[in-house]
Amino acid sequence: MENRIERIEHQENLPLRVFVHSVRSCASHLHRDCEFLLVLRGQVLVQCGGLESILKADDVFFVPGGEVHLTHEATGSNLLVALQVDMDFAMQLDPDFPQRRFGLNHLARTRPADPRVRTVRQIMAEIMWEMRLKRPAYRLQVESLVLRLLTLLVRQIESTLIQTVPEVRAADEDALGQRLVRITAYLEAHSSEELSSADLAASEGVSVSYLARLFKERLGCTFSDYVNMQRARNSLALLARKEESILDIALECGFPSVKSYNAVFKRIYGVPPSQWRRQQAGADIPGVGSSAYHRHDPGLAYHLLKKYLPAGTSVVA
Repeated sequence: MENRIERIEHQENLPLRVFVHSVRSCASHLHRDCEFLLVLRGQVLVQCGGLESILKADDVFFVPGGEVHLTHEATGSNLLVALQVDMDFAMQLDPDFPQRRFGLNHLARTRPADPRVRTVRQIMAEIMWEMRLKRPAYRLQVESLVLRLLTLLVRQIESTLIQTVPEVRAADEDALGQRLVRITAYLEAHSSEELSSADLAASEGVSVSYLARLFKERLGCTFSDYVNMQRARNSLALLARKEESILDIALECGFPSVKSYNAVFKRIYGVPPSQWRRQQAGADIPGVGSSAYHRHDPGLAYHLLKKYLPAGTSVVA
C-alpha cells in the first residue's frame, strides 16, 4: 500500500496550495504543511490524529503539519476543497504553531453553525475565488486571508501544546517522516495479522517505550488503537457486500472475537457493525487501495462555493 511524504509545491509565490478534488482512496501520507478540508458534496472518511471521522457537505477539518492522515470516499462521489498552508510562514509569526493541536475539528463536529466554523468556510471560499479570478492585487488579498485564518486558529480556537520527546527533537525531520510512513504502511498492509508492538519496535531498532511515545506524539493514539482503526476501516467494504457474517468479517479483518470487533467499531463509527450494515443498505462502499482521485467538475465546485462567500461578493472578473 502506498504510504509517503508529500512534497507540496506552493502556488504563485504564495504560502499555500489550494485545489478542489474528488477523493476515492488517498493512502496514508504526511506533509509539512498544515491542511484545511471543506467538503462541498458527498461524504469523506478522514483518519488523522488517532481518530476516524466521516465528513459530510459543509464540514471542515484541520490536519496539523507533519501528522499522518488519509482520506477515503465513504459513500458515492464527493467533492472537497483542500487548502495547504506553508508551516514556515506560520512559524515566522508564531514559533509554537507546529506544536499546537487545535480543537477546530471537535468544534466543527459538535457546533457546525458556530461563527468561527462559518468563518473558516468563508475564508476558504474567498481564497478559491481570488485564485480563480486573479483580479488586481489578488495575491495580496490571498495572503491576507491566510493570515486571517491562522489568526482565527491561534486566537479563537482552543489549543494545547504538544511536548516533543527528546529523541524526536534530535532526529532529522525527513528521517522521522520516513519512519512514520514506513510504520503505518506496514500496519495497514498487515492489519489482519497478529501484530506486536515489540516486534515492530525491534524491526525499527527502537525501544517499545520510544515507539509508544512516537505513536502518542505523532499519531495521537496507541499502537493497538491504530491497528484496530485499520481493521475497522477494512471491514466496511465487507459489511456493505453482505456476503459474510459479522463473525467471519471480524476474524477476516484480524479481530480476535465479535465482541472486540463490536466494541471497536461502535467506538469509531457510533453504531455496532450490524446496524451500520442496515443503514448503508444499497450504498457503494469502495474497497481500500483504489486509485486516489476521481475526475470532478470544477464548475460545480465553484457553484457550491458561492454560498460561503460574504454577501455582495463579486464572482466575476
